[in-house]
Amino acid sequence: MTSKQLFLFDIDGTLISPGGVSRRLLSIAISKETGKPIDLGYNDVAGFTDRSITRNSLVKLGSEGSNHEALLNTILDSYSESMKIEFTKSNLPFVYDDCVSMLDEVESAGHATCLLTGNIKSVAKIKLEKFGLWDRFKFGIFADDAEEKLSMPRLAREKAWDVLAESFRLENMVLVGDTVQDAEAANENGCKSVIVCRKPEKREIIQSANPTYLVNSLMDQPMRETLIS
Repeated sequence: MTSKQLFLFDIDGTLISPGGVSRRLLSIAISKETGKPIDLGYNDVAGFTDRSITRNSLVKLGSEGSNHEALLNTILDSYSESMKIEFTKSNLPFVYDDCVSMLDEVESAGHATCLLTGNIKSVAKIKLEKFGLWDRFKFGIFADDAEEKLSMPRLAREKAWDVLAESFRLENMVLVGDTVQDAEAANENGCKSVIVCRKPEKREIIQSANPTYLVNSLMDQPMRETLIS
């Protein structure tokens, strides 16, 4: 087996598809608290954190001011509350079986895992508990910890020591995601990356970020054999 590695799993587009539910509910929360309509699209949210998405939306709507941080936090609280109800009962979100299979194989091979996601922690928990995946991870790095993904891998390394009492070299960490931002975060920190291309039209831009592995499915056997076993 290769030396023990820490696999950092993204959520949206990697472990699960939120089915557009979370994007719609965040749009509603922003509109409700600002009094200004906004309709977040895929490109507004993919690869970004809940905090940066909301902050960028406030700038776009001209809702900056002395109460900017308070308004941002109020929006995210409202969003989280609506997620508890709407996401839990919706039949639109679903699990990506290829990622759960990869997670199983990573764990069976004795590697460590954690979450690395742009979701705030409360929302990440709601999403993964729906599918029985929350308790699969001993810890995670969330939008509460960092507003940009670029700083998240080093935070994961530090937290791994606190939670697992294990130290990982950055080159022995693997970010599993689905966006160009995931690939860039891995490269910025000297980590490996596995980027699954869920949207064929995004393949070229993801490839330009030079991920270690760019695959159409996380069932890709050559990648698994080289990286995991």
